Amino acid sequence: MAMALRRLTSSINKPTSPLINTASLYRMSSSSLSAQQKNHKSHPDWIKQLNDPLEVVDPEIEDIIELEKARQWKGLELIPSENFTSLAVMQAVGSVMTNKYSEGYPGARYYGGNEYIDMAETLCQKRALEAFGLDPTKWGGT
Repeated sequence: MAMALRRLTSSINKPTSPLINTASLYRMSSSSLSAQQKNHKSHPDWIKQLNDPLEVVDPEIEDIIELEKARQWKGLELIPSENFTSLAVMQAVGSVMTNKYSEGYPGARYYGGNEYIDMAETLCQKRALEAFGLDPTKWGGT
């Protein structure tokens, strides 16, 4: 984790290119472009890191995760919370849905922009009621 933070912060501290074309702004002024401004990269390094897989961004952490995965495959975990998780669950839990703060209940959240979180939670509630054969008018799924 420390290595990942070090790599991220080192790339964040590097000069990045502006979001607008500053060359045209400088041409409109009496100032000339410095050599450093002319040589800016078109995309900052940190944007690339946001889209790179873990094995590229932090191979040491990737190796540790693979060791843990091997440990889990070799043994039988009897603690329910430590059972081996399916790929579909890991994809859902590691999806963009975790980027959203969604305190409250569907349709009554404290923050805006939760329409898709509400859809997912409502679907989960419906499935829970169906799985246990419960009447939705008598039971609420939370």
